[in-house]
Amino acid sequence: MIVPLIRVGFILSWLTVFFIPKKTVKRYLPTSTMSALLVLTLVFIGTPFNFWKVKGGPETRIKNILSVILGPFAVGTLWIFHLTFRKFWLFMLTNLVQNLIYAFPILTFFEKINFIKYVKFTRIHHLIASMSFALILYGFQSYLEKPVSTVLRLSDKRAL
Repeated sequence: MIVPLIRVGFILSWLTVFFIPKKTVKRYLPTSTMSALLVLTLVFIGTPFNFWKVKGGPETRIKNILSVILGPFAVGTLWIFHLTFRKFWLFMLTNLVQNLIYAFPILTFFEKINFIKYVKFTRIHHLIASMSFALILYGFQSYLEKPVSTVLRLSDKRAL
C-alpha cells in the first residue's frame, strides 16, 4: 500500500513548481526535460543488464520508474537550476548533497519497501552517473543561454 502512495507523492511534487516564477520554469524546462531523457536512457540501458530490480510486473515497474523520473528528478532539476544556476560550485555541491541523500537513506528505504533495489548498479555508480548528468545539464543550460549574437559571431569567425 505504501508504494502507490509514494508514486502519487512523487507526481504531486510538481505542485511545488507553483513556487517558482513562471518565466524561470520556462527557462529551465528544456534542461529538466533533458534530465528526464538522460535518466530514461540509463534505465533503458540498465534494465537488460540487471542494474536494478523493481518488484512486480511490467506495469508496476514502469509506474515506479516513471514516477521517479517524471516526479522528483524532473522537478528537482528545475529547483536546483532555479536556486543555483550561474554559481557552478554551489550547483555541484547541491547536486552532490541531493545525490548522497538519494543514494543512501532514500534508496535504503526504497529497498525495504520493495520499490526499487540496485543489483549490479551500486550507490557509487549512482553518484558517478548523477554527477556526470549534472555536468552535462549545466553545460546544456549554459549553451541554451548563450546570446544569439555570440553564437553568430563565433560562426562568422570560423567561416574566415
